[in-house]
Amino acid sequence: MIEQGPHERAIARQSYQSNQPLPSKIANAPRLQLGLSLYIEAFFDLDSERSHGMGLTPIPWTSIASYAIAHEFDEEQTDSLFYHIKRLDTEHLKYLSSKQKVAQNAR
Repeated sequence: MIEQGPHERAIARQSYQSNQPLPSKIANAPRLQLGLSLYIEAFFDLDSERSHGMGLTPIPWTSIASYAIAHEFDEEQTDSLFYHIKRLDTEHLKYLSSKQKVAQNAR
């Protein structure tokens, strides 16, 4: 299971100590269904495999396949890995693209 990072823990501690409510992004953070943390952790690992030299690019197919082999995924897990990584990556690239547009418009 993915746990809070050090920044979120620090904010939670400060909120508690100052008797303030948690920020909604922390208090209402989404929860992963059982077994899905495997794929979000894989996404974070594989995110470093993308090429940053030519702009926003998807995680390479070969990197996903290599990850499945290195972690000894069976066929079903490998299919699920591709499914989840591709969907996470698509949404992540949309998010990054929108951030780039906002930054360009701010200039």
